[in-house]
Amino acid sequence: MIASVHTRMQFLIESLTEQMLEGEAELDEALSLDSLWTASAIRLQTIPGIGLLTAAWLLVTTLNFTLCNTVEELTAYAGLAPHPFQSGTSVHGRASIGHTGNAALRTAVYLATLSAAQYNPVIKAFYDRLRAAGKPMKVARCAAARKLLHIAFAVVKNEADFDPLYAARAQKTA
Repeated sequence: MIASVHTRMQFLIESLTEQMLEGEAELDEALSLDSLWTASAIRLQTIPGIGLLTAAWLLVTTLNFTLCNTVEELTAYAGLAPHPFQSGTSVHGRASIGHTGNAALRTAVYLATLSAAQYNPVIKAFYDRLRAAGKPMKVARCAAARKLLHIAFAVVKNEADFDPLYAARAQKTA
Protein backbone atom coordinates (compact mmCIF):
# COMPACT_ATOMS: atom_id res chain seq x y z
CA MET A 1 0.00 0.00 0.00
CA ILE A 2 2.68 2.51 0.96
CA ALA A 3 4.77 1.67 -2.13
CA SER A 4 1.84 2.44 -4.43
CA VAL A 5 1.23 5.80 -2.73
CA HIS A 6 4.93 6.62 -3.04
CA THR A 7 4.86 5.69 -6.74
CA ARG A 8 1.82 7.91 -7.35
CA MET A 9 3.45 10.81 -5.50
CA GLN A 10 6.63 10.45 -7.57
CA PHE A 11 4.56 10.44 -10.77
CA LEU A 12 2.71 13.57 -9.61
CA ILE A 13 5.98 15.36 -8.77
CA GLU A 14 7.47 14.46 -12.16
CA SER A 15 4.30 15.59 -13.96
CA LEU A 16 4.20 18.94 -12.14
CA THR A 17 7.91 19.52 -12.75
CA GLU A 18 7.41 18.86 -16.45
CA GLN A 19 4.47 21.28 -16.57
CA MET A 20 6.52 23.96 -14.78
CA LEU A 21 9.35 23.60 -17.29
CA GLU A 22 6.87 23.81 -20.19
CA GLY A 23 5.34 26.95 -18.69
CA GLU A 24 8.75 28.58 -18.22
CA ALA A 25 9.66 27.75 -21.83
CA GLU A 26 6.42 29.37 -23.03
CA LEU A 27 7.15 32.47 -20.92
CA ASP A 28 10.66 32.69 -22.36
CA GLU A 29 9.24 32.42 -25.87
CA ALA A 30 6.58 35.09 -25.22
CA LEU A 31 9.08 37.49 -23.67
CA SER A 32 11.53 37.01 -26.54
CA LEU A 33 9.01 38.49 -29.00
CA ASP A 34 9.83 42.04 -27.84
CA SER A 35 13.42 43.09 -27.15
CA LEU A 36 12.43 45.77 -24.59
CA TRP A 37 10.40 43.27 -22.58
CA THR A 38 13.22 40.72 -22.84
CA ALA A 39 15.75 43.26 -21.53
CA SER A 40 13.40 44.24 -18.69
CA ALA A 41 12.80 40.60 -17.74
CA ILE A 42 16.53 39.91 -17.66
CA ARG A 43 17.18 42.99 -15.51
CA LEU A 44 14.37 42.11 -13.11
CA GLN A 45 15.82 38.65 -12.62
CA THR A 46 19.09 40.19 -11.38
CA ILE A 47 17.16 41.14 -8.23
CA PRO A 48 17.41 38.28 -5.70
CA GLY A 49 13.87 37.12 -4.98
CA ILE A 50 12.50 37.84 -8.46
CA GLY A 51 12.46 34.90 -10.84
CA LEU A 52 11.06 34.45 -14.31
CA LEU A 53 7.45 34.05 -13.20
CA THR A 54 7.48 37.14 -10.97
CA ALA A 55 9.28 39.15 -13.66
CA ALA A 56 6.60 38.13 -16.16
CA TRP A 57 3.81 39.15 -13.75
CA LEU A 58 5.49 42.50 -13.11
CA LEU A 59 5.89 43.20 -16.82
CA VAL A 60 2.39 42.09 -17.81
CA THR A 61 0.49 43.83 -15.00
CA THR A 62 2.39 47.10 -15.46
CA LEU A 63 2.82 46.88 -19.26
CA ASN A 64 6.58 46.94 -18.82
CA PHE A 65 6.29 49.70 -16.20
CA THR A 66 4.61 52.12 -18.60
CA LEU A 67 1.26 52.38 -16.75
CA CYS A 68 2.70 54.61 -14.02
CA ASN A 69 5.06 57.55 -14.37
CA THR A 70 6.37 57.52 -10.79
CA VAL A 71 7.14 54.86 -8.24
CA GLU A 72 4.51 56.36 -5.92
CA GLU A 73 1.85 55.85 -8.60
CA LEU A 74 3.10 52.29 -9.06
CA THR A 75 2.86 51.43 -5.35
CA ALA A 76 -0.66 52.87 -5.26
CA TYR A 77 -1.55 50.90 -8.42
CA ALA A 78 -0.27 47.72 -6.76
CA GLY A 79 -2.19 48.51 -3.58
CA LEU A 80 0.96 48.64 -1.45
CA ALA A 81 0.66 52.29 -0.41
CA PRO A 82 -0.73 52.66 3.13
CA HIS A 83 -3.98 54.60 3.41
CA PRO A 84 -4.86 56.29 6.71
CA PHE A 85 -8.43 56.20 7.94
CA GLN A 86 -9.19 59.83 8.69
CA SER A 87 -11.85 62.43 8.38
CA GLY A 88 -10.64 65.98 8.73
CA THR A 89 -8.23 66.03 11.65
CA SER A 90 -9.41 62.84 13.37
CA VAL A 91 -7.58 59.62 12.63
CA HIS A 92 -9.48 56.35 13.08
CA GLY A 93 -6.95 53.56 13.62
CA ARG A 94 -3.70 52.76 11.88
CA ALA A 95 -2.96 53.13 8.22
CA SER A 96 -3.17 49.90 6.21
CA ILE A 97 -2.76 48.81 2.62
CA GLY A 98 -6.40 47.75 2.26
CA HIS A 99 -7.71 45.74 -0.67
CA THR A 100 -7.45 48.29 -3.45
CA GLY A 101 -5.08 48.13 -6.37
CA ASN A 102 -4.07 45.35 -8.70
CA ALA A 103 -4.36 42.16 -6.65
CA ALA A 104 -2.30 40.05 -9.08
CA LEU A 105 0.59 42.51 -8.97
CA ARG A 106 0.39 42.87 -5.18
CA THR A 107 0.36 39.09 -4.72
CA ALA A 108 3.30 38.54 -7.08
CA VAL A 109 5.43 41.13 -5.30
CA TYR A 110 4.41 39.92 -1.83
CA LEU A 111 5.29 36.31 -2.66
CA ALA A 112 8.61 37.39 -4.17
CA THR A 113 9.30 39.20 -0.91
CA LEU A 114 9.17 35.90 0.97
CA SER A 115 12.27 34.81 -0.93
CA ALA A 116 13.85 38.26 -1.08
CA ALA A 117 13.65 38.61 2.72
CA GLN A 118 16.02 35.65 2.93
CA TYR A 119 18.36 36.12 -0.05
CA ASN A 120 18.31 39.78 -1.12
CA PRO A 121 20.76 41.73 1.08
CA VAL A 122 18.85 45.02 0.72
CA ILE A 123 15.41 43.58 1.47
CA LYS A 124 16.76 41.28 4.20
CA ALA A 125 18.38 44.18 6.08
CA PHE A 126 15.23 46.28 5.71
CA TYR A 127 12.92 43.45 6.82
CA ASP A 128 15.15 42.50 9.78
CA ARG A 129 15.31 46.14 10.90
CA LEU A 130 11.51 46.43 10.86
CA ARG A 131 11.09 43.17 12.78
CA ALA A 132 13.69 44.27 15.34
CA ALA A 133 11.73 47.52 15.77
CA GLY A 134 8.72 45.41 16.80
CA LYS A 135 6.68 45.53 13.59
CA PRO A 136 4.39 42.54 13.03
CA MET A 137 5.58 40.05 10.41
CA LYS A 138 2.89 40.90 7.87
CA VAL A 139 3.45 44.65 8.21
CA ALA A 140 7.19 44.16 7.71
CA ARG A 141 6.58 41.94 4.68
CA CYS A 142 4.20 44.46 3.09
CA ALA A 143 6.77 47.22 3.62
CA ALA A 144 9.48 44.98 2.15
CA ALA A 145 7.19 44.21 -0.82
CA ARG A 146 6.82 47.92 -1.42
CA LYS A 147 10.60 48.37 -1.29
CA LEU A 148 11.07 45.42 -3.68
CA LEU A 149 8.60 47.05 -6.09
CA HIS A 150 10.59 50.31 -5.83
CA ILE A 151 13.78 48.43 -6.69
CA ALA A 152 12.10 46.68 -9.65
CA PHE A 153 10.82 50.02 -10.96
CA ALA A 154 14.29 51.58 -10.67
CA VAL A 155 16.01 48.64 -12.37
CA VAL A 156 13.69 48.79 -15.38
CA LYS A 157 13.44 52.58 -15.67
CA ASN A 158 17.18 53.16 -15.27
CA GLU A 159 18.01 50.23 -17.55
CA ALA A 160 20.58 48.92 -15.08
CA ASP A 161 21.05 45.60 -13.32
CA PHE A 162 20.41 45.32 -9.59
CA ASP A 163 23.29 46.61 -7.47
CA PRO A 164 23.03 45.81 -3.74
CA LEU A 165 25.66 48.46 -2.96
CA TYR A 166 23.93 51.26 -4.88
CA ALA A 167 22.47 52.97 -1.79
CA ALA A 168 25.77 52.78 0.10
CA ARG A 169 27.67 54.35 -2.81
CA ALA A 170 25.03 57.07 -3.26
CA GLN A 171 25.17 57.89 0.44
CA LYS A 172 28.99 58.04 0.35
CA THR A 173 29.02 60.55 -2.53
CA ALA A 174 26.41 62.78 -0.89
